[in-house]
Amino acid sequence: MDSDELRHEKELVIEGDLLDSEGQYEKAIADYDKALQIDPDDADVWFDKGETLKKMGKLAEAEKCFEMATKLYDVE
Repeated sequence: MDSDELRHEKELVIEGDLLDSEGQYEKAIADYDKALQIDPDDADVWFDKGETLKKMGKLAEAEKCFEMATKLYDVE
């Protein structure tokens, strides 16, 4: 991953976090998904996505994200 991709991924995460804080959960998930396309091994993004899904009441999906985050945190 080059520096432009990394910068873009970080921008998507920041935007996703902002959208989440504003209650725009669907848009936040879309940004997290775009960030994960750039870096599918970013445990923090998986965790953030799980938190947003939990707020949406999508507990099974959230649990899968938390499991993925935990798996990636354990590798680091």
